Amino acid sequence: MGVLGSSLLVIVVLVSTVLMQGVSRDVAAEILSNRLSALNRFVQLASHVASDDDLEMLQIEMDTYSGLYDEGLLIIADGHQLVSGNISAQDPDVADTLRAAALNLERTDIPAVNPFLDSGALIARPFGNTGQVLGSVTMKVNLEPARMKVLQASSMVILATLTVGAVFLLLANRLATWVLRPLHRLDDSVQLLTQTQRPIPLVEQGPPELRALSRSVSSMAHTMATSLQQQQELIAETSHQLRNPVAALRLRVDLLKMRLPDRASAEGLRSVENELARVEMLLDGVLRLASAEHRLTEQNSEEGVADSSAGKESINVLQVLAEEFERQSATAQAAGNTLILEGAAESTQDVSVWCNLFDLQQMVAELLENAIKYAPATQITLSVKSSPTMVEVMICDQGPGMNKTEIGRAGERFWRAESVRGTAGTGLGLAIVDRLARANSGQLLVTANPQAGLASIIRLPRAPSLTEKSDD
Repeated sequence: MGVLGSSLLVIVVLVSTVLMQGVSRDVAAEILSNRLSALNRFVQLASHVASDDDLEMLQIEMDTYSGLYDEGLLIIADGHQLVSGNISAQDPDVADTLRAAALNLERTDIPAVNPFLDSGALIARPFGNTGQVLGSVTMKVNLEPARMKVLQASSMVILATLTVGAVFLLLANRLATWVLRPLHRLDDSVQLLTQTQRPIPLVEQGPPELRALSRSVSSMAHTMATSLQQQQELIAETSHQLRNPVAALRLRVDLLKMRLPDRASAEGLRSVENELARVEMLLDGVLRLASAEHRLTEQNSEEGVADSSAGKESINVLQVLAEEFERQSATAQAAGNTLILEGAAESTQDVSVWCNLFDLQQMVAELLENAIKYAPATQITLSVKSSPTMVEVMICDQGPGMNKTEIGRAGERFWRAESVRGTAGTGLGLAIVDRLARANSGQLLVTANPQAGLASIIRLPRAPSLTEKSDD
């Protein structure tokens, strides 16, 4: 609309200028025609002056004309100079006109009237016989009535062109709206599809090309959403279905192990058990990741339709940390770790967040298990940092940590740092925590611990605590 409005403004200015110039020329031509008639009349009177009485009568005619039209007359006849009205022979323009007339050069043109400039115009015509110039008539034309006429006409022209321009601008606005509304809806639909992974039906509107585009986008969105859903279902169902044959294999290995008489065969089966344990761990991780991504998709879908907090509740963060601290204390002690829970006896124990309880327990457990696994025999600190709107749950270890490149890839599926390839794991833990955090309108941050090791931070929206609710 900015481009259309600027273009229409330029057109209005050009059309108005052309029309105003035409009006000025027409008015100038009209007044010139009238004044040339008066000029010819005075030329005829001046050419017949033969006595003082004729000069006196000519002066009377000149005064009458000047009083009537407020225009100046300067006539040179029979060696005399007669003046009436607001004209002077000492005026440079008048003097130039008189010299030209003395050379038998007439001046009978009036320029286009400028409605914004108060000025007059000079016209002159010499007279005499074939051999010499006997005199001249110079008239200073009053252009004020013409200027007012042009100004009035120009105002009408400007008003008319502005009205027409406004009408065209309104039509252009309606046309642009008709064309662009489907594009805006397409953009909203694509953004909503990106967030929710669910197709939104599009109403076919606008030109035929945009209707065809709407149909194509709707078909593409439906196909993509169906494909994504099928992929998620395939991963979840495949992982679930593989658990049964893996469990059957473990049962057969256990039975075979009981029947083998020699120790060497039992040792050989132990490697098979380790591989089965690794497969079970991988299947469990894939199932948890599929569940976390499903939760994230559901949360995005709810936000795309309406701001929903279904499944979320106000949870005391330190209570969850204390429960997980107690549950994994034995594992940490066996690995040589020292667990520290900060703020348990302080006022921060009343800090609450909006989150699904099971999701928060799973996120804290996953990060604490990672810290125990990859930073054995070190100190692990669990703490909470709060602000008016957000709460940060921090689990910091003093292990080997990761460099910047590794930290940037920490949330990728199945990715593991080179330094921990020999440690049992699937590379899905941080990916699961990242999806669950986002599913609860939060965020996972992995940074280097200022002292040593790694700091994993879960940022979640803060909920009113019990103390704040009682104050309200």
